[in-house]
Amino acid sequence: MVDAEPLAPRKRARRERKTRRSVILAERVARFAISLGGALTIGAVSLICVFLVWVVIPLFAPADLHAKGKLGAPPGASAVLYSRADEYASMVWQLNADGRVRVQQTSDGALLDEFELLGGTKPAALAIDARSSTVACGGTDGTVRLATLRFEVDYLDDEVVSDQARALAQGQRLRSERGVLERISEGQLRRVQLSFALSEPFAVRSDESASAPRLLDLNVTETGALVAALFEDGKLCLGAVKRIENMMTGEETLRFRGGELPYRPDPGGAEPMALRLLGNGDNVLVVWRDGRAVRFDARDLASAAEAEVFDFTPDPRAQITALDAILGERTLLVGDSLGDVSAWFRARPPDAGTVDGARMVKAHEFTEIRSAVTCIAPSPASRTFGVGRADGSFQLYFLTSEKLLASARLEGDGPLTALAIAPREDLVLAESASAAQSFELVSPHPESSVASLLSPIWYENDNAPAHVWQSSSGADDFEAKFGLMPLIFGTLKATFYSLLFGVPLALLAAIYSSEFLAPRARVGVKSTIEIMASLPSVVLGFLAGNVIAPLVQGRLTAVLASFYLVPTVLLLGARLWQLAPQSWTLRLSALQRFLVIALSIPAGLGLGTLVGPLVEEAWFGGSFEGWLDRRHGGALPGWFLLLLPLAAIASTALTARLFDRSIRNFTHDWSRARCAALDLGRFAGTALGAALLAYACGALLAGLGWDPRGAVVDTYAQRNALVVGFIMGFAIIPIIYTLAEDALASVPEQLRQASLGAGATPWQTALRVIVPTAASGLFSAVMVGLGRAVGETMIVLMAAGNTPVMQWNIFSGFRTLSANIAVELPEAVEGDTHYRTLFLAALALFAMTFVVNTAAEVVRQRFRRRAYQL
Repeated sequence: MVDAEPLAPRKRARRERKTRRSVILAERVARFAISLGGALTIGAVSLICVFLVWVVIPLFAPADLHAKGKLGAPPGASAVLYSRADEYASMVWQLNADGRVRVQQTSDGALLDEFELLGGTKPAALAIDARSSTVACGGTDGTVRLATLRFEVDYLDDEVVSDQARALAQGQRLRSERGVLERISEGQLRRVQLSFALSEPFAVRSDESASAPRLLDLNVTETGALVAALFEDGKLCLGAVKRIENMMTGEETLRFRGGELPYRPDPGGAEPMALRLLGNGDNVLVVWRDGRAVRFDARDLASAAEAEVFDFTPDPRAQITALDAILGERTLLVGDSLGDVSAWFRARPPDAGTVDGARMVKAHEFTEIRSAVTCIAPSPASRTFGVGRADGSFQLYFLTSEKLLASARLEGDGPLTALAIAPREDLVLAESASAAQSFELVSPHPESSVASLLSPIWYENDNAPAHVWQSSSGADDFEAKFGLMPLIFGTLKATFYSLLFGVPLALLAAIYSSEFLAPRARVGVKSTIEIMASLPSVVLGFLAGNVIAPLVQGRLTAVLASFYLVPTVLLLGARLWQLAPQSWTLRLSALQRFLVIALSIPAGLGLGTLVGPLVEEAWFGGSFEGWLDRRHGGALPGWFLLLLPLAAIASTALTARLFDRSIRNFTHDWSRARCAALDLGRFAGTALGAALLAYACGALLAGLGWDPRGAVVDTYAQRNALVVGFIMGFAIIPIIYTLAEDALASVPEQLRQASLGAGATPWQTALRVIVPTAASGLFSAVMVGLGRAVGETMIVLMAAGNTPVMQWNIFSGFRTLSANIAVELPEAVEGDTHYRTLFLAALALFAMTFVVNTAAEVVRQRFRRRAYQL
């Protein structure tokens, strides 16, 4: 037999592989589109940041103050008591100590008019109400007259003016009778004139004494005026002047009704330098040059009393050289010979010790310049004020923020004798014995500074510095409060409580559905939870504010009890499940087992409904809200409820550490029923230990005098952090759950099989293998949920109460940055301080999100590197 020759192997034809051009083109187009989209996204975010910064930067721009022009010669030796410019800074009137009024044009100092208030008679005392430009003139015969000096503005067409006025160009001015004409547009001029009216004299004292008033003060109201007068004979009188109009003739007469205050002259013979009415005239202040002051409580003239005696200048070297009231007449500005300026107002500290429960406090101090103060000029429009000094310089400050706006020096020698700020705060008038000058001022945002936005500020009539946001009020003399800390705090509070509620539920649900739930049931559960994300936040906010908040308030103790009992019933049900016959439990489908587990929720809620009122009656005197308001009950019940979750965690950890190894060794040959019974007993013991531990710690804290009321719990408000935390947690659960479940599902199946094959239980595999491997994805899920909570607007807007307070109290409301922007931006005037501060709030929110996301990415990368090592 001849062996057959083996067949030579066939050479396989080499196939050349080449990517089609269409695929290459599609890849390039996709790469370009993705790169372009990413670049545009980064660019859009960067442009948003740049725009926010561009709007915010003017808040911190310095003020600009520069010389504009010289005024006419000063009026000589007579001191200027007060100056006032019109709204358009075209003219100014000056009141001298001898009762003479000079009217000048601000552009060139031309003298427009000059007259005497009392027609040639020198007044014994003068006082000015800055808000109404009314002057109280005290006569040597003991009577008082009220003089009103007001700027009147009207608009004239070219047809009714002279040829000289008609020839004016845009912005040019022309002197008119006791006023100024100015061209404001083609065919129209604006005329500003000073009107003067003098009332009939009226007596301030009820007796027939002709003693002249030494000091006066005036506070004009809508129906009349309040007048305080200190006479040469030492009598101090206060009363109200009312205008009475004759219905037949239309003639107005003044009627004074008042009384005498219990003033006692200085035993050493020192004469007071100033008399001031505070606020609405219910307090009268007498001030001496050495700093001593007496305040009288005049709320009821029939029982007026001396409220307190205090010292404006504790330093014996200092003498008061200037004193005036800021807008609203509630805060006094005091300047002394050492160069210090301080702001004083009434506060109501608990230890006031006065008849009216109030005390004058020094809230602000300006001490950086050591030159004697010669005059103080408050702005008629805001809390800006000027300080003139003996060295010829002056400074402009904003009271609330203690911000130095600008400073300048008057040409010539000698101290400043008068200073005035125009109503629009665009012009400053300064005067000395040898020169007078006008300065142009540009200071659009004097109230803004880093300190006023982020630090505690001592606002008018408050007891202490505080973080406050209050941007508007119905009063003209309102002190705007732009503290951002309450809004930042509210944002963090909303985020904390929503994450406290949502993160555990979302992560535990993701672990359960990924590692323990049957695949068929998992699809339905995941789809249902993802559908929850489609609910609009405005709907959730509406339900929270109008349905859930009233419901929770009506069943508060039942709701709180349910927070404890639902997880307790769930854990108890797990132990009881182990006691059920295994043959019966194995016959149940995955969906049926899931439904059995879900029954723990209504069971816990029902038990909470029953137990809550019983606990309220037994521990909280029948009213939990009353206990929160400290109307009854001690601190122990509150500490017990607050410490119970922490005690449960501690008791569980301690039990596991002490007994788990022994129990495993002791029960390795026990039956399933015996092990289940032992586990049930251990659960009961752990629960009892947690209760005893919480009670012992609560008793210790209560014994030390510590009360949770006023800290984490306090007065109950219907729309509060509890409701917001629940609803916002409901809103972020779908996001966190979906991302976390996807991260857990992406863990390679080989790791699960290897762990189970090594003898680990499914629970051990989930906690020690799957969760660490998916840690970066889980952390990313939490960070996305945090970003959703930080930027949430509608839920907190409708359910948080919108109160910008800084309290960790879970039962109080708050206001977040986003909700504040949504509420106030539509009503803010474009370009003003309020408008730009809201943009600063948006920038703060942007920065918070950026910092959180950056930190999250750093941590996520760290988790990912650790996962690669597994």
